[in-house]
Amino acid sequence: MNLTAFRVGAAAWMFTGVVHDILELVLQADPELDAAMRATFIEIGPISLQADLLNRGVSLSMGLAMFVVGLLLWMIATALEAPSRWMRPFGVVALASSAAALGLAVVFVPGPPLVTFAVATVAFAVALLAKPTTRTRAAAPARPLSHGA
Repeated sequence: MNLTAFRVGAAAWMFTGVVHDILELVLQADPELDAAMRATFIEIGPISLQADLLNRGVSLSMGLAMFVVGLLLWMIATALEAPSRWMRPFGVVALASSAAALGLAVVFVPGPPLVTFAVATVAFAVALLAKPTTRTRAAAPARPLSHGA
């Protein structure tokens, strides 16, 4: 497994999440649409939610989730630097998730996510297809996970 390529894919997820949330906070939508969403309430059982706030909350949560996925993938690569039986399954999940997100971006969100999820998909494919190296680093034991300072 090529960990550099794996980290590129992880970084693409983190970048997508951060940029998504920044754009959510700074871009202005159509004023008429904003007014209509502020005037619309969605009833979920006994709870009444303003459509504008619900949409913004879900969008910001989605950006945060994308960042966290990337961060966790980066941490996995760091924790499993030595050959491990877990790297390939993590790589397959990362590739499948990136390809699914790319497919959704093609259908629903043309624009920057097409680029970032394409980068992630290619990076994880490269990571999985790379031949194992025989360098001494590959034979070194994995760093223990520390639980504090």
